[in-house]
Amino acid sequence: MSHRFTWEIVIALTIKFTLFGLVWWLFFAGQKIKVDEEKLTQRLFGAATLSEEKVT
Repeated sequence: MSHRFTWEIVIALTIKFTLFGLVWWLFFAGQKIKVDEEKLTQRLFGAATLSEEKVT
């Protein structure tokens, strides 16, 4: 592998990851999703989990 080719790959990857980081920061970094923990638990484990909690 030539020295020049290595540097071209390094530069291309650096630019690519910088642009990906910029896109993430501009569009996704500030997004927050509010999660209802009770609904999530019910969805993942079903209604049996909720009835078990009430018994104990």
